[in-house]
Amino acid sequence: MFKVKIYASITIIVTLGLLVLLHVYRNLDSVAGYLATLDSVSVPFSIAALEMEKNAEEYTNGVLRYVRDPQPKVKAEIARDEEDFTGRHAIYMQLATSDRARGLGREVRAQQKRLVAAGVELMDERDRLDAIFGDTTALLEEIDTLIDAQHEGAAPDGRPDRNDRLLALTNIEAETAEIGFWLTMFKYRTADPERQYLVKKVGEQHNALARYRELISVDRDRQLHEGLRGRHLKVFANTRALIAGETRISADARRFAQLAEQIDDIFDDQIQPMLTSNLSEPQDKADTAIEHVKATLRYLIPAYFLVALAVGIWLALATNRPLKRLADGTKAIRAGDLDHRIDIRGRDEFGRLAEQFNLMTERLQETTVSRDLLEANERELQQSVGDLRQEIADRKQAEREREALQAKLRRSETLATMGQLVAGVAHEVRNPLFGISSTLDAIEANAKLGQINPRFSGVLRREVNRLNKLMSALLEYGRTSPDDRAVESVAKGLVEALRSCRAAAEAVGVTLVNRVSEDALVMMNYDRLVQVHVNLIENALQHAPRGSEVIVTTRATVDEGGSRWIEYCVADSGPGLAAEDLPHLFDPFFTRRRGGTGLGLAIVRRIVDEHHGVVEPGDNPKGGTVMIVRLPAAVSKD
Repeated sequence: MFKVKIYASITIIVTLGLLVLLHVYRNLDSVAGYLATLDSVSVPFSIAALEMEKNAEEYTNGVLRYVRDPQPKVKAEIARDEEDFTGRHAIYMQLATSDRARGLGREVRAQQKRLVAAGVELMDERDRLDAIFGDTTALLEEIDTLIDAQHEGAAPDGRPDRNDRLLALTNIEAETAEIGFWLTMFKYRTADPERQYLVKKVGEQHNALARYRELISVDRDRQLHEGLRGRHLKVFANTRALIAGETRISADARRFAQLAEQIDDIFDDQIQPMLTSNLSEPQDKADTAIEHVKATLRYLIPAYFLVALAVGIWLALATNRPLKRLADGTKAIRAGDLDHRIDIRGRDEFGRLAEQFNLMTERLQETTVSRDLLEANERELQQSVGDLRQEIADRKQAEREREALQAKLRRSETLATMGQLVAGVAHEVRNPLFGISSTLDAIEANAKLGQINPRFSGVLRREVNRLNKLMSALLEYGRTSPDDRAVESVAKGLVEALRSCRAAAEAVGVTLVNRVSEDALVMMNYDRLVQVHVNLIENALQHAPRGSEVIVTTRATVDEGGSRWIEYCVADSGPGLAAEDLPHLFDPFFTRRRGGTGLGLAIVRRIVDEHHGVVEPGDNPKGGTVMIVRLPAAVSKD
């Protein structure tokens, strides 16, 4: 009986809901028809117009970008934009159905032709100025070369006239360098300060040449002066041409932008309103249909909810009363009143449930279970529950304390690693800095004596290179693992690493032997894993004696769990590894080689760990060291 009530209620609610949905669907079908009509109105024609406007804007932006930074690929994009505009314009003219649309199309085409002509002139002027800039740079380099040739072997000898000429040449060379600097600044920033400094430096070069002309006394110096003067005049002329050209480019670019703005105004003020004027009728019909649906739903939805609410209240009342009687019976039994019986009303599911409840109560009463025993069992159960809750709380507290200790341990390990890294950096940087400082002291001492030793620059360069090498290794060590990985061949990377190290092996007289016989695919970052191969091979070359071999081998293995691995070894015949060095072999800045940074093997371990692999050192049975790297294999090549 109660099932029938539920089914009847659900049927009423579902039927009413379906009627509402059917009415809404019929109205929305009309809306969809109007929207389809709206979507089909002049869509190809509108797309052609919008694409023309887009191509015109892209052509304008491309030309202005080329003027700022002339690149061949930008010029190619500009040509494509011009072709796309021509194609879209042809489609637009084919689809135009009114004289006004065709007239606007012709007007836009005429404006675009003027825009293209102006753009071509701008790009040609930029190419001409770039050629002048390159010619000017070459002239400045020729001046510098002539002066350097004069300086070779012409150290000051104590004669005032000779020293004055050398000083004048030095001034010319300095002014030439200044012109090169301001010429480059003017190329990338054509503002008034850069233009004024460039003109000023050209004038100062002219004055320096005049000063040198007053000091020369032999034909060789006159010939040098004529060569310098001829190139200076060309530099002067090119500088004036560059300044005038940049001024023209600025003015032409403004006119070019005005043409582009005129085309954009035609699209915004005339073509776009024309496109939207044909859309009003289907739009109005669609809006009317939508308003009708909204007005209908304002009545149907509240009515639906009222009916559903009434049915729900009726079901709640039909369910709540028998459930309340069952709850009262349960409370009475729990209180120990085994004589309590539930009044059976009707033959529905609740009536049968009340009948089963009464039968259960009778059987429970027959067992004569005492209330005191039930209460004792209840107290015992509550005590057990309390003990269990306390145990759970104690375990949670212990887990929190364990996690706190682990976090503290991780922080301690991180601080220890950072301290070791900072100490290593300080030690490695201090030696080159001491060398640079000592060299600078020597340079200052020699400068006071009027002497400059060229070997000081070599010392400074060597120490700076040493610092640069250290910084590069530190950056690589601290670099995070990139996400771009792919399945690649291990043998392919090893062959590339052997080819890269061939020249270094020949330089130290060591032969590289390729015995890569096994291969496997590994999920890897190819470049970083090749760096591992190169680091291990170079490390072997640095320890292998002249005339020996560094051998690279591979083999496939399977572990106890059935997982496939690819293993490769790099073996040398050097002095081998000391037992006390093994625990620190992969520590940052640990090295026994003079001039080494101590980061090569640390970087190797980090990259191998990123690939879920293992790197282990070992002894070569024939003498020397062998480095073993194992990587998990991906899918088979088959």
